[in-house]
Amino acid sequence: MSNQIVEAIDKVAQTFETFKEVSEQQLAEAEKKHASRASELAQTLEKISADLDASVKERRLLEAKFKAHQDRVEILEALQDRPRGTVQEKAKNELAESFAKCVRSGFKDMQANHDYKQSLAKAVEVKAVNITTAAEGGYAVPEEISRNIESLILKQSDVLADVKMVQVGTSDYKELVSIHGTSSAWSTESGSRSETGIANLRERAPTWGELYAYPKVSNWSLEDIFFNVVDWLTNDAAQGMSKNLDSAVYSGNGSGKPTGIFNGAPVTTADYASPLRAAAVIQYVKADAKSPQQVNADDLIDLVYTLAPGYRSNAKFYMNTVTQGHVRKLKDTTNNYIWQPSLQAGQPDRLLGYEVRTWEDLGNPTTDGAYPAVFGDMRRAYLLTSRTGLAIDQNPYAAIGYTSFYIRKRYGGCVLNNDAIKVLKIED
Repeated sequence: MSNQIVEAIDKVAQTFETFKEVSEQQLAEAEKKHASRASELAQTLEKISADLDASVKERRLLEAKFKAHQDRVEILEALQDRPRGTVQEKAKNELAESFAKCVRSGFKDMQANHDYKQSLAKAVEVKAVNITTAAEGGYAVPEEISRNIESLILKQSDVLADVKMVQVGTSDYKELVSIHGTSSAWSTESGSRSETGIANLRERAPTWGELYAYPKVSNWSLEDIFFNVVDWLTNDAAQGMSKNLDSAVYSGNGSGKPTGIFNGAPVTTADYASPLRAAAVIQYVKADAKSPQQVNADDLIDLVYTLAPGYRSNAKFYMNTVTQGHVRKLKDTTNNYIWQPSLQAGQPDRLLGYEVRTWEDLGNPTTDGAYPAVFGDMRRAYLLTSRTGLAIDQNPYAAIGYTSFYIRKRYGGCVLNNDAIKVLKIED
């Protein structure tokens, strides 16, 4: 697989070089006012950009698979060093087997249900599972499966992998954020000291909702001994839940779901201005847009330097793939491209020296009023909380020949520190 990653990286590098060559040709033809030839090259450039997107996606997928393989090897090596056949390991295995039997029967087999409850009670008793992950109602999804689902949710979204995530024991969870840091002063050895100012604290509380997935599978598949029911359940649940959780972080309205970053319309008010921006409202930087609207290199530089220096060390760019395709063409004042694709395994693409992450919910650079780019420290900017473990129920109204499962978990979220990110806005 490592050879495949190297080949994928080489492909990205070659495609980007072709992209730059055609881009230069297209600009030259446009300057010569050869409209027909410039238009042809523009279309070619779009195709190359699409190929570059596909190459980058393939590279990331191979890197993710390689990382997953490494993780599995490390787990297996760790297991080899552990005592074999411990009470906890046996309890975990029994729980996983009994859970799979319950799923295969659609939770209709009373004996399978009884065995599952017995194995769950035993696992809790011998501390093979963490009781705090138990679900409220329904069937508690075994910890290992639950962890895999949550891991896949994070891996399928660049944004969710970056926000601050906290497992809490109550829906009343709150965090305090310092608006202005505690002040300080100087003094000599014997000089007088006066009390310095204290930080202003802002309380932030996430709004809550129940996120669920509703996968359906044919009864024939469930009865097939070669059908890996746990893998199917894990992948289907993660795919649906990741997309909805991602959207909630973007624009959730706080009603039965987290409150998203763009729920409150961004404003131009700077940090520490008087009066302060509302706690959930972020600052936007106006793009120097012309018709048709576009993003230029100066816009992105302005976006970077609008963010306070203390947040830049862990800051990243977030854009959808359309905006990324446009930004690849941009150059600095020395005629160098400001976008640098990753040419090393495990390293991200970079823009102005900062990592670029994909967030498809963001707008396009040609749309008036859109927000095509976000820049900031997402971990300090947004809080995502979860309350209970995953729970699963069988849908009693499934279509004939199929079984549906209702998988759910409670999540909360809100803007934590609205100074930690900035957004670019297309505005005439």
